[in-house]
Amino acid sequence: MVNRFYNKLIYKAFKGLCILCQTPSRRQIDLCHACEADLPWLGPQCARCALPLSPKDAHSHCGRCLSKPPVFSHCLTPLRYDFPVDRLIAGFKYHGQLQYGSVLAQLWLANLGGDLAPCPELLVPIPMHWRRRWQRGFNQAALLADDWGRALNIPVCHALTHPRATLTQQGLSAAQRSSNLRKAFALNANSPIRGKHIAIVDDVVTTTATANTVAAILARNGARQIDIWCLARTP
Repeated sequence: MVNRFYNKLIYKAFKGLCILCQTPSRRQIDLCHACEADLPWLGPQCARCALPLSPKDAHSHCGRCLSKPPVFSHCLTPLRYDFPVDRLIAGFKYHGQLQYGSVLAQLWLANLGGDLAPCPELLVPIPMHWRRRWQRGFNQAALLADDWGRALNIPVCHALTHPRATLTQQGLSAAQRSSNLRKAFALNANSPIRGKHIAIVDDVVTTTATANTVAAILARNGARQIDIWCLARTP
């Protein structure tokens, strides 16, 4: 908690410096043009789950989405989970470097925020188990949802809970991830999702196991359309 307090003070004191090279960014976002250009932009991707694809397969669907389409309609993300984006997200999630998350959220808005038609009616962040949230001090998905909701004038709805503690998904296989998430999430009573177009918010999509598990809960309870918004997609 103390580290997060000092990180906020440092961010306010040195706002205006590029978070990667520490030179003056000379723009509204704390990332210089050169470092932004060097980021691992996603490029050709699956039209449904945003899995990176070869240029010849751009705008088509990956094999997994063709053989077993996910519950969600579309995954919206501008970046590939690769260096230095992976370091920035890790600093944001595990070390309380909130400025990293803020810059990545601004990048998302700058690259995708103007192309949202139709726009979702609700943003639903992936919830955290209370113990993990207490240890971390915040839910990174909720912070992203708050940033995007304010910028785009979309309400944030904490429609889901995470009642069962699970292992971290990092390092697990696809099968292990699915097993780990069984009965991990539940819908809050009286959540206003029926008939709504919803965007689920998370930091990274890896195998789509978490996104699809949550999307299935929302779909069973009447959500009309479900999209995924995240900072980065794992190759």
